[in-house]
Amino acid sequence: MIFEPPLCHCFYSNLADWSKIALTAALTFEFNRGKFNMKSSYFYINFLRDLTKLLMKCNYNYMLFYIFAQYALLRLKTLINAKFNWIILSDIALKNLIKQFHDKRNYYIDCNSCLLANIKYFEISKPTWFYICSIVSVKKYKVLVVPLNNSDENEIFISDTMKYNMENALHCTANKCFLLPAKDDTVSFAREAKISMISNQYESTDNLINILLENYFSEPRFLRKNDLFGINIKEHILDQIYLHTNSSVSVIYFKVNSIINDNGDYTNDGSYILYAETTLVQESDVHSYLPQKHFVYDEIKEKYVNSYPPSLTAPLEHLERCILPFIKHDIQLPIKPIFLIKGPQGSNKRKLTQILAEKMGLNFLNTDFAEVQALTSAQTEAKLRIVLHNAEQLVPCILCLNNIEVFGKNSEGQKDERIISSFSNQINSLYNKHLKLPIIIVATTSESDIPAELNRIFIESIHVEHLDQNERTNLISWLLMKRNLDHQVNLSKISGICSDFRYSDLSTLILNAVKFRCKDNAKNLKSLTLSQEDFDKAYEYMQSVYTDCKGAPRVPKIYWEDIGGLMNLKHEIMRQIQLPLMNALGFGQSGLLLYGPPGTGKTLLAKAVATEYQLQFLSVKGPEVLNMYVGQSEKNVRQVFERARAAAPCIIFFDELDSLAPNRGRNGDSGGVMDRVVSQLLAEMDGLDSSNSIFIIGATNRPDLIDPALLRPGRFDKLLYVGIHSDRDSQLSVLKALTRKFTFCENGKELEQLICQLPEHTTGADLYSICSNAWLNAARRVLNNYHDNSNEIKLDECVTVETEDFLRAARELIPSVSKEEAERYRKMQIELSSVS
Repeated sequence: MIFEPPLCHCFYSNLADWSKIALTAALTFEFNRGKFNMKSSYFYINFLRDLTKLLMKCNYNYMLFYIFAQYALLRLKTLINAKFNWIILSDIALKNLIKQFHDKRNYYIDCNSCLLANIKYFEISKPTWFYICSIVSVKKYKVLVVPLNNSDENEIFISDTMKYNMENALHCTANKCFLLPAKDDTVSFAREAKISMISNQYESTDNLINILLENYFSEPRFLRKNDLFGINIKEHILDQIYLHTNSSVSVIYFKVNSIINDNGDYTNDGSYILYAETTLVQESDVHSYLPQKHFVYDEIKEKYVNSYPPSLTAPLEHLERCILPFIKHDIQLPIKPIFLIKGPQGSNKRKLTQILAEKMGLNFLNTDFAEVQALTSAQTEAKLRIVLHNAEQLVPCILCLNNIEVFGKNSEGQKDERIISSFSNQINSLYNKHLKLPIIIVATTSESDIPAELNRIFIESIHVEHLDQNERTNLISWLLMKRNLDHQVNLSKISGICSDFRYSDLSTLILNAVKFRCKDNAKNLKSLTLSQEDFDKAYEYMQSVYTDCKGAPRVPKIYWEDIGGLMNLKHEIMRQIQLPLMNALGFGQSGLLLYGPPGTGKTLLAKAVATEYQLQFLSVKGPEVLNMYVGQSEKNVRQVFERARAAAPCIIFFDELDSLAPNRGRNGDSGGVMDRVVSQLLAEMDGLDSSNSIFIIGATNRPDLIDPALLRPGRFDKLLYVGIHSDRDSQLSVLKALTRKFTFCENGKELEQLICQLPEHTTGADLYSICSNAWLNAARRVLNNYHDNSNEIKLDECVTVETEDFLRAARELIPSVSKEEAERYRKMQIELSSVS
């Protein structure tokens, strides 16, 4: 409710002269300014009400005026205190909403001039002009409110560009604004408009810009002075898209410098700009903040999707808190805003920086140091100057420097002091210019160690950690929602098998699942619903392609039924593993060391544990960890445990542990390499004391060579002997497990006859060799029979293994462990039984 001086005078007729003069002068001055200061209006209404209340004691003729003032005060309070739910969408999302819920043939509706709302206090059935006002500003902002009656009350949908323009004009945030109806709903077409392009990194020709502006303003656009508007390249220049030199750009922003209406006057309220009616004058480029990005609207599921992955929330908020002080206009810090983001490859470090730039309304300039690094130092310095100069032309901006670990090295891979010193000097020179708008430098690296001279340039480091199972589940859900993909799967199960997968891996997994679904359902692509089978196929495909090069842990497919005998060992291992998994409290689990002769099934036992309990299996052989370079072996040990933490729950299986952790202090250990490796292994194992989701299992043929420090309680404090199968029952159980898929003539009675012919000391590997050779003997016999009787071979006929095939294989067997060796291992078991 806004008062006009003539309306006030009709109630002032009976006031004292001094009252009429004072109030009329004050109100006339206030409202004739053409701006509504809500604080002063609230004060005048309050003063007028109280004065009328005082005069009512002498004359009741003032009662009507008192009621009117009281109503105006309550109305103004209601408008100011109204709580609006501002939902900020992208320009494209709001435009699609307008198309979906409103027919704009009779109105000029543009996402830069309108908002969708269901306002409780104003019942509107057609697009109506309103003013957005604020209690902290004397300015007003004219908008077209399009009714959206099927939304919640006081829910307002606004584009991110319009939100930026509104807050920039009113100098306050949206939650401090309220709406007032505009009395004059007439709008005019601008006679002339002067605009400037916001500086960007893309090379756009004059012809391209002219075509872009002509197509954009081919329909009326309501704009105001100092407004920013973005033009989508693909939407407004589709026929000339190949003229653009950079295909990565999607939106180019412009700023309105001034508008002359049809009366020839400069206006701030805004006018429609039409290419056929308005003279467009493009002035020189300007630097400005950009509209901040918020949500992505999913039209199909009618919900709002966050514009960045949930796994990046923590590092994004951390980096935002670091950068925010440097973009505040009222804060001047004598510190250079240079930050470092550390994280494994594929963890979306560059995307994190780009998202933050969009969220904070900054330009984004991406540079890879692999392209900056040249053969000579002079060439590298020249490229670096070009990169910093480009960043200076894009202020305010975030300069992202990827792969900084390759920077500062010469052609031989050695540290180049000249390049690092030049990098530091050029950055100091850049910030000594005291630019009006900020430049934020963010470097990324996948290495944990970078040169100290380079590291001290950064004022803070942000770490992108490995994803746990819950984070992977949320990330898969977000990726599916963003791509509008329906699914009927258990996402927790998928994230459980995809341990050590990062953002890029999970994104590729979903794309492969879609590919397999399209192959299976090529005739009906209208309904695309992903199933568990699609994800299983995609996972197996990725494992077959990437496992070897990535070294990613995986779940083996070895079950207890595949291992014969060793029942006591099975129960002991299950007791050691199952209790920590079921109980998250209490003591951390201890390590298991499996020792015994070679070929007794130590590795098979560890794989079976991982399969039965659905744990990731990370196999590490001792010689694989060792490296010729100083410090690299210890780094490999650290990386093993880092991968295990990322893949938790996980089993780390150290095969040939005696080669990785021998006794320290031995002669011939050049440079103490093995001593440092053992020390690093001890430190990493001690760091897992509080973890109940990482299990360590070791296997060795020579436990007497292992460093004693590894055998103390809390490390490998449980030693389990995996011995030779000397009794007939254990040999029979192993043979049954190995021949589960064999076809027999006498339903397995051949195995009982075979046991009588076996030597006493046979290992699991010996029995496997007998079964393998027996099947080959049977296959050879079948092929010989076909060769004698017919020229045609039936490949679909099963191979039947007979007793003679087993006996022939047993006669050819040479035991892998002699009696002397078996006796030595038996004595070793007695000696170590006190340790375990």
